[in-house]
Amino acid sequence: MLIRLLVMALALSVVGLQAKERPEIGVVLSGGGAKGAAHIGVLRVLEQNHIPVDHIAGTSMGAYIAGLYALGYSADDIESIMMSMDFNTGFDDDVPREDLSYRHKQQHNEFPLPLKMGFDGSEVKFPKGALQGQTMRSLIRRSVGTIPELNHFDDLAIPLRTVATNLADRSEVVLDSGNLVVAMQASMTVPGALAPIEYQGKMLVDGGMANNLPVSVVKEMGADIIIAVDIGTPLKSQDELKSVFDVVDQLTGYLTNMTRDQQVTLMSEQDILLVPEIDGVGTSDFDLMPEMIPRGEKAAKVELARLKELSISEEAYRAYQDQKIAVREFWLRKGRGELMAVELNNNSWVNDAHIMNALGVKPGELLEQDEIENAIARVYALNEFEQVDAHIDERPEGHVLVLDVAGKSWGPNLLELGLRFEDNFDDVSRVNVDVAYTVNNLHLFGAQWRNELGIGNDQRVKSELYLPLETTQKWYLRGHFEYHKELWDSIIEDEAFPFKEVRRDSSNFTVGAGINIGTEAQLELSYMYETGDLENQSSNFFSNLGEYEVNGARLTFGYDSLDQFMFPTEGTKLLVSVAHLDERSDLTFDDQPRSNARSIQYEFQWVGATHWDQHSGFIKTEYQSVNEDGVSLSQLQSLGGFLNLSGFYRDSLFGSHRALAAGVYTYDLSEGTLGLSIPVYVGFSLEAGNVWLEKDSVDMGDLIYSGSLFLGAETKLGPAALAWGHADTGDDSFYLFLGKSF
Repeated sequence: MLIRLLVMALALSVVGLQAKERPEIGVVLSGGGAKGAAHIGVLRVLEQNHIPVDHIAGTSMGAYIAGLYALGYSADDIESIMMSMDFNTGFDDDVPREDLSYRHKQQHNEFPLPLKMGFDGSEVKFPKGALQGQTMRSLIRRSVGTIPELNHFDDLAIPLRTVATNLADRSEVVLDSGNLVVAMQASMTVPGALAPIEYQGKMLVDGGMANNLPVSVVKEMGADIIIAVDIGTPLKSQDELKSVFDVVDQLTGYLTNMTRDQQVTLMSEQDILLVPEIDGVGTSDFDLMPEMIPRGEKAAKVELARLKELSISEEAYRAYQDQKIAVREFWLRKGRGELMAVELNNNSWVNDAHIMNALGVKPGELLEQDEIENAIARVYALNEFEQVDAHIDERPEGHVLVLDVAGKSWGPNLLELGLRFEDNFDDVSRVNVDVAYTVNNLHLFGAQWRNELGIGNDQRVKSELYLPLETTQKWYLRGHFEYHKELWDSIIEDEAFPFKEVRRDSSNFTVGAGINIGTEAQLELSYMYETGDLENQSSNFFSNLGEYEVNGARLTFGYDSLDQFMFPTEGTKLLVSVAHLDERSDLTFDDQPRSNARSIQYEFQWVGATHWDQHSGFIKTEYQSVNEDGVSLSQLQSLGGFLNLSGFYRDSLFGSHRALAAGVYTYDLSEGTLGLSIPVYVGFSLEAGNVWLEKDSVDMGDLIYSGSLFLGAETKLGPAALAWGHADTGDDSFYLFLGKSF
């Protein structure tokens, strides 16, 4: 290590002497989002002409590229890094569904809206940005690599400064030390879209509002000659101000252009201002970044004669490049090595042991960048945090992985919303608004009290206490109460049950104990007690169909690794349930006295999905049955609706025994065809199934065959589809729905 330090010091001293024999060159890279790829083209031209960079500063996307260049990456390296990153993901902080725990997956199915809210007993709280910057920080971390925190950014291969804005007073904040990733992200944090970065008591956002072209910063660093690259957006004309978005862009443009103009006035005659062409490329057009690189090269070549005056000899430039590579490798090596300890800075309501169990990293391990990212992702997937970050800290005792977690600032008591809408263009539309309120951190192990309310066609009230039994939350107890009101509107009458519209009101009490098996599975043994009554809604004849009570034990195993709820493209879902029930009923329409019996109920569900290119398909099978008939109507199940015998409208077939199988094909139109960021599918389904009121009537020869054609999407509000279904019985149905299906 000592020899390497001496070699690096010698290289630095040689380059330093060379810099003193010539003017020191400073490069300034402005902000501009996707247009910032032009900076790569400019840096490439500098390299091709042996023009060294002695100081560099950047704002926003300019800070990202300046940070990589200062670390010692070449223009080609930066292009390779940037083109391997999906910058669109930097504006989506949702935990991928497949990474959520089994419990959170089921909750997400019911409440898919991404609206983040909390309630502390006196006020409703919201986050400080639409996004918290988790995926943006991961993107920057993966770009930079694993390096320790720096005492000063002058210790990089090229001295660096990044520029951010103090949100409190719009003052300029120049970052020159500490965590390089944080310094880059602070400069890139678009206010409103991304939550501010809290740094040394300040709330920092995108530096473009304070200084989008930081010429003054590089001058203060000691540069004699400035090469400034401006990719800012010019103001729109009056004819171009056509929407509220145009007006907001214009207001932002006032600030960035004002700071740009002020900085240009600081440039002297020997300084060089490069302005790449930006027509047709917007701030968020990250797919067009490859087009901006040659535009940057073109802008630099316009001033090539002046730039060549700054060239140094091939030998001197080779020494300069070797020095950059040596410093880069030095810092990257310092970020690698055997971990002596793992340190947790826990600013959340989640207990330390649960976090460390999810992290899955122990002292003595050798961690690469991908492994660190995977560990961070596992912690973030607990779905309890606003942000999770980690870095390597080099201390006298060795390498320490420092994990920083911040709980949701709008928590710990959280509000969730769910919206469901369905119309079959025939009957009354179905609309539901669902609200959930979860009280977290009830005791050391992370107990939750969750309350749900459904208002609309599907009316329900549910309250559940979830009680982990130890710090890793592997074992748990839970108890819940639910009141549910549901309505079936059958199109097929049965002689044993000749009623067209049936409403069931039920109250259910359940207590259970279970084990979470990894993040994808759950095994639970529970005891339930339920009472209910059924009413005939189609006429006053036998308006009260009877009452029932049922209680018993249920064993349930669930596994869920699907990437999406409605239109999965990969993964598997399995649900197996067996219940031993004692039933008592008093059915008024069958002339039988109050009856008692024991029965066994079975339920099986399986979904398997796969994809290739833009094609995907999944198969689902479902079977529910009970071994005793005629005791009560507590086990009624339904079919009908999209992908559930699509030729029939929702819940139009019901009985105590249910079978369904479906195969679904989808083609993704989003990226390749429509250029959208959310999955949009066109597809079809083939389905077979039926329901039977009595077990003796179950006959696979009675299967109804159905299918559908649809246009669907997985939106931020939940799944959506416009579909047409047809059954071999001659029944047809159209569907338009949004949110979780009823």
